[in-house]
Amino acid sequence: MTIILMSLSKVVSLLILYIFFCSLGNNALAQSATIRKEQGDLLSIKDSVEFADKLNRIGILFYLKDVDSCFYYGMKAKVLSVRLRYAKGETDADNVIAAALYFKGLYKEALELFNNCLDAYRELGDSANVAQVLSNMSTVYTDMADSEKAISFARQGFELGQQLEGDSIQTLLYLNYCLDHPELPEDTIRHYLAKAQAIAEKYNDKPMQSLAMLMVPTYMVLNNRRQEALPLIRAALEHSRNTGMEYLEISTLILYGNCMENKPDSALIYYTLAYQIAEKNGYKNFNLQLLNEILKNTELVGNKDQIIHMQKLMASALEADNSNLKKFIGDYTVYSAIREENDLLEAGNRNKSTQIWMLVGICSAAILLLAFIYYQYRRSRQMNKIISDQNHQLQNTLAALEQSQADNTQMLKIVAHDLRNPIGAMTSIASLMLDDGPRSDNDRVLLELLKTSGENSLDLVSNLLLMHTRAEELTKEPVEMYQLLQYCVELLQFKAKEKMQRISLTAVHVIIRVNREKIWRVVSNLITNAIKFSPNGARISVLLELKNGKVQIRVKDEGIGIPEDIKDNIFDMFTISRRAGTAGEQSFGLGLSISRQIVEAHGGAIWYESTPGNGTVFFVELPLETA
Repeated sequence: MTIILMSLSKVVSLLILYIFFCSLGNNALAQSATIRKEQGDLLSIKDSVEFADKLNRIGILFYLKDVDSCFYYGMKAKVLSVRLRYAKGETDADNVIAAALYFKGLYKEALELFNNCLDAYRELGDSANVAQVLSNMSTVYTDMADSEKAISFARQGFELGQQLEGDSIQTLLYLNYCLDHPELPEDTIRHYLAKAQAIAEKYNDKPMQSLAMLMVPTYMVLNNRRQEALPLIRAALEHSRNTGMEYLEISTLILYGNCMENKPDSALIYYTLAYQIAEKNGYKNFNLQLLNEILKNTELVGNKDQIIHMQKLMASALEADNSNLKKFIGDYTVYSAIREENDLLEAGNRNKSTQIWMLVGICSAAILLLAFIYYQYRRSRQMNKIISDQNHQLQNTLAALEQSQADNTQMLKIVAHDLRNPIGAMTSIASLMLDDGPRSDNDRVLLELLKTSGENSLDLVSNLLLMHTRAEELTKEPVEMYQLLQYCVELLQFKAKEKMQRISLTAVHVIIRVNREKIWRVVSNLITNAIKFSPNGARISVLLELKNGKVQIRVKDEGIGIPEDIKDNIFDMFTISRRAGTAGEQSFGLGLSISRQIVEAHGGAIWYESTPGNGTVFFVELPLETA
């Protein structure tokens, strides 16, 4: 079961990544009081290495609650560590930032930072963090579906973790290895999970115990063994509640809800409870995921008031998420600029030593210092201006792209319109040549092929001209709908006669405001489809009546019907569900999609009812906007 933010396996993967970080910082839990204490401590220490470590610590604690805050504090720690030339703090900050980028789905950028961290931790001799980063990179490659690299990094981290003295890191590596390799036999999975559970119980590591308990039912649910997983999920839920770990309780409730796939009432209870816990304790990263599941199950239950309420909550959450995404992009732009500036500063710093030694004999230390300060001041202002200009240029580029998209659409319509005349001339010439005297069989076959191709091309061009119909582009006029339908039926009778079919019209006289040409196109397309997909000798009925204060048009045929496997996408543009007619007529897959655009632009609706082999009825409903 996939949900809006992440799959079930990714929920657990993020928990493992989070506990990885916490295990390297004395296994502290990300509770609100802990975060407030860490933030308060920042006010009592100086701008120093300790300050940078605190910033990284807060970033870790925010990882599951608010990834934007996690990124923000990691970026602050990065800037301070670079200024202090504190290599460990800079690498830790990159580690925190990489985790935030992974959560946001920026896998390539996350891998680049994780790789930098890997080299830096190896240089620092920090084996525990090396094992942690290797496992994290395996998780990222798993989400990128690069199984070869995922297995390689997982094996490296696994082997290194077994050489470490600290048992907690081994537990996490066992868990991560099992999660990244669900294809392993169940006996192997249970073996590693049992070892992880034993180590967690030995050191009374509550988060590890709860996470290990959650892994077995997660594995079962991922392999569609939901009923078998339920007792284990209940035990994991009770354990997480007893130990007060809200993030594990939320994840367990999500797992519980996933097991209730055919019981929306029960699933709704678990998802709602998980959402309430997440809201109460500030776990913002779960909001969209849980609201989407609650809305989906509320729709299945059919409580209209609750559906409306959840839709409002979902809209509000999406708006907030969009705002956060814009802020995150802004922060990431600033971070990228800082990285570039740091590279420039590092290059500048390498040159400073040479410059100082060259100028020692020329001028005094005081003049050199003043000149250096002034130079740095001017450079900083220039860099800020460059960044500002780049941001402005980015905005202009986005506006130009939007205009280009509109121009492309317009160009498509112009080209399609200009193609009508030469294609029409080609078709007419072919028709005249067919009617002008006797022809050889070979000539008639070629001329018939040319005529048919021309007619099909004219249909395609006409469809392209009708693409992207919007309400603001419509020119409406009073139209007598009976006359419009009668004209359409009479015009298409000749095509029906080719297959010995008969079209009947039953309609009331009513005048409404519509775009005559576009509505005629919709009705013509529906009748043409009825002819195309009905056998020889079939009857086609066209009905117009007033129903529930609206004008309803029905086109009924006795054709082959619409199969179940394509019923959900027949209104898609260039749908793969297009089929040849009963006499081999060609279909482009555009007609119904364009018809829906036209009807919806009029404020109406189009749908159908069909039984395979027993015909189809298409309904078009238009507002009764009288002249």
